[in-house]
Order: sequence, then structure tokens, then C-alpha cells
Amino acid sequence: MPRLQSGVWKHFTPAIKDGRETFMCNYCSKTYTKNATKMQMHLDKCKEYSVVSQQSPGPDGSSSASIPVPSLSFLPSATPGGQFLIDSVDQRIQAYADECLARAVYATSSPLTLTDNIYWKRFFSVLRPAYCPPPREALSSHLLDCEFDRVQSQVHESIGKADCVAIISSGWSNVKETGTIIYAVATPVPLFYKCTMTKEQTRTSTFIADELKGVINEVGSQKVFAVVTDDAPEMMAAWAQVEEAFPHISAIGCTASGVERLFDDIVAQPSMKSLCRRAEQVVRCVQEQKMLSDTFRCWKTTKIRDHTSKGTALELPSGTNWTSVVNMFSSLLEGQNSIREMAVSPTLDIEVTVRATLQDAEFWKGLSSSRNLLYLIGNYIDFLKREDAALSGVVDMFSQLRYVIGTSLSASVLHSGEQKAVMASLDRCQEFCVKPIHAAAYMLDPKHVGQQTLTGEQINSAYYAISNLSHHLNLDEGKVLGSFARFSAKQGLWKGAGIWSSCQHVSASTWWKGLCSSEPLSAVAFAILQIPPTTGACERLWQHLRSMKMKGFVSAERVQKLVAVQANLNLLEPSDFDYAPLESDEEKKASFQSESHQ
Repeated sequence: MPRLQSGVWKHFTPAIKDGRETFMCNYCSKTYTKNATKMQMHLDKCKEYSVVSQQSPGPDGSSSASIPVPSLSFLPSATPGGQFLIDSVDQRIQAYADECLARAVYATSSPLTLTDNIYWKRFFSVLRPAYCPPPREALSSHLLDCEFDRVQSQVHESIGKADCVAIISSGWSNVKETGTIIYAVATPVPLFYKCTMTKEQTRTSTFIADELKGVINEVGSQKVFAVVTDDAPEMMAAWAQVEEAFPHISAIGCTASGVERLFDDIVAQPSMKSLCRRAEQVVRCVQEQKMLSDTFRCWKTTKIRDHTSKGTALELPSGTNWTSVVNMFSSLLEGQNSIREMAVSPTLDIEVTVRATLQDAEFWKGLSSSRNLLYLIGNYIDFLKREDAALSGVVDMFSQLRYVIGTSLSASVLHSGEQKAVMASLDRCQEFCVKPIHAAAYMLDPKHVGQQTLTGEQINSAYYAISNLSHHLNLDEGKVLGSFARFSAKQGLWKGAGIWSSCQHVSASTWWKGLCSSEPLSAVAFAILQIPPTTGACERLWQHLRSMKMKGFVSAERVQKLVAVQANLNLLEPSDFDYAPLESDEEKKASFQSESHQ
């Protein structure tokens, strides 16, 4: 009797019986507890398995196994009244099917335990009775390694074909917590490039700069036009070192991270912290006392029926997202009528300090104005984190942000000294986020032509950035600036109204490459307008990494490979190899001729 080539487990189906794990033979239905030796001995004696295990050579010399499957009403039987359908899968088909299944599992972020599930096993047996899907161990080991190598090859091929790319790096600001630095390459599609592990002690500007320069050289420095990083304190010094080594590269900070830090600075002001503490005290008082909680819920339900209130429950801050504080403020404001009525009720036992807070009109006024201010800033954070956020929108966004903060601070709970501190924080945020390349992107985006809000200094810096890239691309600077003048004045190619209306339907970089490629300025504009304004791609990858770690993966290397495959499979166009036929046309023709002569 031949010994098993792939282990005993694939020939048994796991199940739970009377609270115990059992394994049923796929051929004769005999059941065993988990014991590989006894199960192997059973297979050596199983008559039904002996029929299955008979090997016959396939057309390419590989072995082929025929597996009897009980006939079902919807499956054809081998003979009239027969009991079995004979199916076969040779090694080549099995390997190809495993590869396709693994790719589908990775691309859809399906659990790797999917193929161990009895219902999926039955589904596969209906589709192809002789096919045995790979277990979790195979999906997380050699199949993952092969797919990772294949996908990474496609990533490098895409980067090689791109005319201009940007390096995105994140993880430096919280290296103490994670130790993981993520690199993505925007082509402009943000492809997962690699992860590195580092220690907090190595987080110096020189170390960071050397790491960034290493990735730039790996990708190809001539096609890298920007480096986008998080807001680690050492970053600005690291940027200077990168730009010194590669004068044509602009090093910029993640705009979303900058605005998040501004948000945190506002919440950290003493008056705002005091307001947050009072709001949290009210929420805890209502939530933790059953009488108050039941009364609030009852009164709130009544007001919902009367259409004078919404159904939002009181919320305490949780997590670090900007919505945490805003949601607490909003929940209090939406339940304000019920809570204030509770404060004057003689039958309810409410702490003296909480009752005083609920009866304080200034508390509610400050809650409303502060909620509005924080909500507006938070919306900018979410807007910047969108996948379609553009570098050209950063300058305009800061103009709007400065106006919003300036007009809202006077109505907030912050006193004059704190308001000055917030404006100083806004200045630091803008210094971190807005560089000459942002001004250049703003001036080159057709959606902003005629809406210039730049200062003279920003305009001069934009000219410098455009001239610098012109030299790097071996373009005539005079011709490039002349083209820029015609673009700004809407002359020549840009004289008609149609070309301007078209920019509302495509990205700015596509507009330049697709409609204005004949202009000397086109290559420069195309490179600049593809640069992402944030490290959002890396942040999404990091969330995915953390999710996979929480699912119990032991090896960090396995987790990184799985995330890389999952992320990139959904960004890269499927290659012809994904759907390659198992036989070439010549092989099919030879097989057909052979069958015809029989």
C-alpha cells in the first residue's frame, strides 16, 4: 500500500461530536479522535481508499489520482444506476488551483482558516470532487511566499515603468510603540514597498535620513520627486539631509498629521481641558447611576417621539481619533433638554458639582462653540485622509483653516492668552505642512487658475521649484516658464473654454499628461501634481498590520508579507499570468490530434 505523500489530515474531515473534536474518513466515513498513527493505520487498511490511491501516469508524466464521490441527484453518475463519479486532478492542476485559491483568499482578506471549514470543503468537493484545498499551514507558508515574490516582482515592474514616483514613510513618530517603519511608493498608486524594524534609540535625524536615502537609491533617485513622512520631531533635520543629497527631491510632512497635532494643541489648552473634564464628569454621573441612566433614557425616548430630541446616547472619549471628544460634546448637546430638566428635579440624587455644571449656561454655551470649532478642524483631517486628496489643495486649505480658527476662537472658551497659543500652533503647523512644492502644485492645478491666494514669497518659491525640476528633467527653463506664462494667462493651447471645463472631470496630473503633453511645462506639472499630500497610504497599511497581529499571527515576517500581498493585489492590474491557461496552444493542438486518431 503506498504511503501518504501529503500527510494524513487531508484525507479526514474534522467535526465536533458531543463536544469533542473528531475526524471522519473521506472514503468510508469511519470516525476517529485526533490520532495520526491510528488514522494512518486505518488508511493502510481502508478498501475504499485503496481504490482512490491507485496512481496512473498523466499525459505529462505526472501522477493522477481518481477519487470516488457519492453521486448526488444533481451530479451525473459514471454509469446508469452507478454509485460513483470518477474525477481526477494531477499535480499540475492541483498546484495551479492552490495558487488561484490562495490569491483569492489574500486579495479579499479572507481568513486563512477558510479551507479548514467543513462547509467550504463541501463546496469545493461539489465544484471539483478530486481537488483537495490547501490547509491554513500552506496558505500561511509556501503559498504566501510564492505569491509575495510574484506580487513584489509586479510592484518593482510598476515602479520601473513609472516616470515619476514619491516615497511615503510612516512609523517614525510612534517607533517606541510599534518599532515598525512602513514604506510605500506612489506611482501615483501607493504600492506597499517594504517594512523595516527599528528601535527607538535609532530614531535620530541622521539615521532617518540614511534610511530614506537608501530607499530612494533602491527605487531609483532620478525618478523620485518627493519624500512624504510623518511628523516625528527629528523629521525636519532629516529632510534637509535628503534634499542636500538629492537637490531635485522635495521632502514634505504629512498634512493630516500636522493638522491632527494642531487639533491636539487646542484640546490641550487649560480652558478646553477644564471643559472636557466637566463634560466627562456629567457623562459618567449619568451613566454610572442606574436611576439617572434610566431616567435619562426614558425622558429622551419621550422627546424623540415628540421630535424635540435625537436618539444619540451619551458618550465618553475613547481612542485617539479626533471624533472622540467631539462625539462626547455632541451627545451632551443633543440630550441637553433632558439633562437640564433632570438637574432641577427634586426626586433625583445628583452630585452637587454636576448639578451646578448642568445649570451653568456658560458651560452649555462653551460646549456648543467648542464642539463647532473642533468639528470644523476635524473635518479637514478627514478630508486630507481621503485617497483623492491632492497636494494642490493644501495651500487653499490652510487659508480656509486660518479663517475658520480666527473667527471661531473669540466665541470659544479659550481666553486671549490661549487663543494666541493656538494661532502660534497654527503657524507651526503651516510651516511643517506647506513647502515650495505645495505652492507650485497650487499654481499648476487648472482648478485654481484665477483664484490665486499665494503671497509673493510663495509665488517666488513656486517658480524656484518649477525651475529646479526643469533642470533635473533636462528641459529648457526658458521654454518651461514661457509655457507657464501662457497657461496662467489662458493663451495658446489654453485659450478655449473647453479645455478648462475638462479639468473638472479628471485629476490634474491626467489633465496635463492627456491634454497638454505638447507643452514644455507638462512633464514638470505631471511630476508635481502626482505627489500625495499625506502618509495616508502607510497609515492604512499600519492599521491592516495591527489587525493581522491581533488575529494571532506569530511571525512578524508572515504578517508583513500577507499585508503586502493583500494591499498590492487590490492596487495592481491583474497580469496575464493570473489567468494563464494550463496548456499552451501547441499542447492543446497536439492533445486534440492525439484524441482524434484514437
